[in-house]
Amino acid sequence: MTVTLFCVFVALLLAGVPIGIGMGIAAAVAIALDGSFPLMIVAHRMVNGVNSFPLVAVPLFILAGALAGETSIAQRLVRLSDALLGHIRGGLGHVNVGSSMFFGGISGSAVADTAAIGSLMIPAMEKQGYTRADAGAITIASSTIGILIPPSIPMVLYGITMGESVGALFLAGLVPGVLVGVMQMMAVYVMAKRKGWPQRARRASAGELGRAFKDASLSLLLPVFLLGSIITGITTPTEAGVVGVLYALFLGGVVYRDYRPRDLYGLVVNAGINTAIACFVVATTSVAAWLIAVEQVPDALVDLFRAADLGPVVVLLAINLFLLVVGCFMDLVPALLLFAPILYPIAESAGVSALQFGAIMVVNLGIGLITPPVGNCLYLGAVIARVDLGSLVRAVLPFLAVNVLALLIVTYVPAVSVFLPSLFFR
Repeated sequence: MTVTLFCVFVALLLAGVPIGIGMGIAAAVAIALDGSFPLMIVAHRMVNGVNSFPLVAVPLFILAGALAGETSIAQRLVRLSDALLGHIRGGLGHVNVGSSMFFGGISGSAVADTAAIGSLMIPAMEKQGYTRADAGAITIASSTIGILIPPSIPMVLYGITMGESVGALFLAGLVPGVLVGVMQMMAVYVMAKRKGWPQRARRASAGELGRAFKDASLSLLLPVFLLGSIITGITTPTEAGVVGVLYALFLGGVVYRDYRPRDLYGLVVNAGINTAIACFVVATTSVAAWLIAVEQVPDALVDLFRAADLGPVVVLLAINLFLLVVGCFMDLVPALLLFAPILYPIAESAGVSALQFGAIMVVNLGIGLITPPVGNCLYLGAVIARVDLGSLVRAVLPFLAVNVLALLIVTYVPAVSVFLPSLFFR
């Protein structure tokens, strides 16, 4: 069944069928041709795949990110980043990365980060002499931080799939997210000196820093509260998502007064559409994952790697190379849901914990968001920056190299992802 599943799925992808629909059809065809199970099992497994209370956190984080992006919450975070980082060589490049780190603590989505930060930063960077391609490249590269710094939608889905604590996974992504951000700022600094990117003439004064912190203080409380309430056990991730939405509504509608109640309709509809797409992919992928588990494919792969006696370093390198290729052709969510149960037993045999493997997968598949031919952030960044895809791909290559280097650090230095969770979750 597994061979039939993948053959039909690849054929449907090549024919242009959407991933969620293609996965469902491929699973149904594999079950029908095998004859060991009734076709009713497809509907049964799809319902079970989305029958999860933690999954409710996904639309809530999507909506909270949309609210933050459509109000002055994101603008205030950008101004704070400018006050902190604008005086460094390549100032607006650093501000772009820093804003993504702050905004990632609200949205949990790389695409939302690209849309919100890109619309604010790319025009400003162009006015200061950055090419559209360079401004777009920094924007889409830094957006991959948004799926690492908690809350993270991919971490929620990984936790549901693997039966791991979402709170622990959030902490597992925090240090890797900061690591990617710092390394990208280092790359911006090097490129700024080479390309002559400008910087602000002076540092922000103490008064300017204070005003920037004051203006952004209520916005900064949102990610702090979300993560703090989860790791202390005050709320579940789903309950934190509810509070996040209510807090974003309160800030945007009452404190900042950025929108009227009737403006919410479009945001809620878009969040519902994005949630429906994600949940349908979760449902159909759960059928494929069940088929693969029934045929004991993960156990067979573990036995194969053990027989080859390649050693942990080579095994993890092979897993990462495979995922990097997969990320070029599949979106993050279906790739995460499909391959996490298959590859984790192999990684576990190489001494990798489920928490570390979650961080590895999210960092790795996040790279696929900014690589052709399927990178969602790549295409969105090209539209926002008004630049052709080829120029944007060339401009983002140095940042791809930085992300790959960060991936290797997360892979071979376990403490990067597991130290913080070990302090709060035993």
